Amino acid sequence: MSESEEDVDLPRFFKVFLSETASESMAIPMSFIEHLEDPLPQTAKLQGIGGGVWTVSFKKIRDCAYFTSGWSKFAEDHELKHGEFLTFVYDGSHTFEVSVFGRSGCKEIRAEVETVELSDANSDKEEEDSSVVADSNEEEEEGDDDSSFIAGEDDEVSQSLSHVDSDDTVSNAEVVAGFSNLEVESNPCFTTTLKNRIYELLIPANVVKEHGLTFCDRIKYIDGEGIMHGAKGKWSDDRICFKGWDRICRRNRLKERDTVHCEMLHIRNKVHTIKITVTRGRG
Repeated sequence: MSESEEDVDLPRFFKVFLSETASESMAIPMSFIEHLEDPLPQTAKLQGIGGGVWTVSFKKIRDCAYFTSGWSKFAEDHELKHGEFLTFVYDGSHTFEVSVFGRSGCKEIRAEVETVELSDANSDKEEEDSSVVADSNEEEEEGDDDSSFIAGEDDEVSQSLSHVDSDDTVSNAEVVAGFSNLEVESNPCFTTTLKNRIYELLIPANVVKEHGLTFCDRIKYIDGEGIMHGAKGKWSDDRICFKGWDRICRRNRLKERDTVHCEMLHIRNKVHTIKITVTRGRG
């Protein structure tokens, strides 16, 4: 099944970008509110089709929801122009995939980042190289100081607020003061470290069983650098793994003492994306 076929049932909406009212914040249609979580998460992720991911504040005022802080950064990076058409596809777990249609009516790829496609054809070579990579990581620990490198952090988002795109105009003061801190409902998570078998990511069996998870044939890895894809594999004892993990290890310069936090985004318990955050070990 193709990715587009898998996404056909996901809730979505569209908006016309109006520069006078939507440059700093964007209102979500009231009819879409029923698809959002209750309570509303504090933040949402906007995933551009160019591969980048932006963090925005998620606010609710007078039964309406808005993208606020961080939306201006998204609009700026995508060079949104008055009258352009945007579609938002919601994954049910804090993330919207946003497509931009220019004035010509065609979808346009903007704010593009490097995306690496991974295939099973690479697996044999990656397995052969895994021991070599592990040895090189040990050498890096001794001679390569990457203390200035920090992976997995979200880009800073703008803190400015302006007009709200809505039938009912609300003031900036209401946007800032009208909300208490809301807890974000957590997704299934697990942690891992640098392994000798770095070419695949093993999903812990106890996490799969506890949350009743199933998995798409291909998933997205999202880290601080962008998006990569990995194909599903299976161990002889039926444990689930995903290929291409070595690319993430290399890109984030993982070392033995680092910890990788893996958050699994899902629709109705079917995992489609793994969000990756790296914590550097001491030593």
